[in-house]
Amino acid sequence: MFSIGILGFLVWSLIFEFYQFNFSELIGLVALPHCEVGVINLAICWNSLVLTSTLAIGSKNLVSYTQSAGNLYTKGLRSSSETTRETSLRNFETFNKHNKYLISNEWLTWFIGFTEGDGAILTTKGKARFVLTQKEGVILYHVQEVLGFGTVRQFDGYYRFIVTDPQNILLLIYIFNGNLVLSHRKKQLGDWVNALNKSRNLELALDPKLMKPNLSDAWLSGFTDAEGCFNVQIQPRLNTVTGYRISLRFLLDQKNAESTLLHVRELFKFGQVNLRGETNEVYRYNNNTFKGLFPVRDYFLAFSLKTKKAESFKHWIEIFTMVLNKEHLGEEGLEKIRAIAKIINIKNSLSGKTGSAKP
Repeated sequence: MFSIGILGFLVWSLIFEFYQFNFSELIGLVALPHCEVGVINLAICWNSLVLTSTLAIGSKNLVSYTQSAGNLYTKGLRSSSETTRETSLRNFETFNKHNKYLISNEWLTWFIGFTEGDGAILTTKGKARFVLTQKEGVILYHVQEVLGFGTVRQFDGYYRFIVTDPQNILLLIYIFNGNLVLSHRKKQLGDWVNALNKSRNLELALDPKLMKPNLSDAWLSGFTDAEGCFNVQIQPRLNTVTGYRISLRFLLDQKNAESTLLHVRELFKFGQVNLRGETNEVYRYNNNTFKGLFPVRDYFLAFSLKTKKAESFKHWIEIFTMVLNKEHLGEEGLEKIRAIAKIINIKNSLSGKTGSAKP
C-alpha cells in the first residue's frame, strides 16, 4: 500500500507539472495584447511574461518584465505592437547622417504626411522642384525653420514653400525614400532620383517599399493638416428634446488614394470611403458616428496638428465633450454649440485648399 501510495503521488505530480506547463503556454497564447500606442487611456496588457502600459500620451509603451512561476519559455513570443513596428517604422538614418542637425522622427513623419497630402514633388525638364502651397503662411515658415532650407514666398492670398537647390532636394529624397505611403508619390520621387542621378552623376536607388498609415506615429496628423477637416452640423430632427441633431464629422479627401483611405477606415474601425461626385478620382473618408469618433479624438490628442486645424480640433473636441456629457440636450448647451460650430467653420475656410504648385 505504501509503495502504491508513493507511486500514485509521483504519477499525479508528473500530471500536475505537465498540465501546469501547458496551461502556462496556453495563457501565453491567448493573452496577446491589443492595446495601441499613443492614445489617451490607461491600458494594461499582458503579453505572457510582459506587462505593457500605455498611460503616456504619444510615448513608447512602458514595459516591465515579470516572470510567472515555472514558466521561462518566451521563445518566439511577439506582440502585435512589435509586428506593427516592423511594417510601419520609418527609417531616417541616411537623412540624419547628412543633415546638419537632428530633427525628431515624429516631426519628420508629420512632414511626410503633410507633403503626401498637399505637396508637389515636381520634375520639369530634368530639374527637381518641391513646393508646398497654403493659405496659412505660418506653417510654411515653420517648415522652413525646422528643415533649415527652402524659401517661403507670399502671393495674392496664399504662400509657397519652395526648394530647388539640388543638395536640399537630395536631403528631401533621404526623408521620403522608403517612407512614403501613396504610390503616386513614390513615382514622383522616382523621377527626382532619376533627375539627380543624371545631373549630378549619382547612384541613388529608389526604395520600392510603401508604408501603411498607423495610429502610432504622426503621418496621419500631417496628412490631416493638409487634407483633413473637423466639422459640426446642427440639423433639425423630430422626436428629439431640442428638435435638433448634433452631428460631428472627421473628413479626409485625397485624389487617387482609395486604398489608403480604406486603410484609415480600418484603423479607426468606423466610417465610409466614397468617390466624391463631379471630381476626378477624389475619394473621401467620412467618420460621423459618435462612437467611431472616440479613436479619432484620442489619436489627435496624442499627435497634435500644427496648422490652424489645431484650433478647429480644439473647438471640435469641446463640442464632442459637451455631447458626451449630454449638454446638447438643453437650450443653453445647444446655443453654445451653435456659437462654437461657427468658429470651426471660419477656421475651415481659412485653412482650405488654394493655388497650385505651378510657378
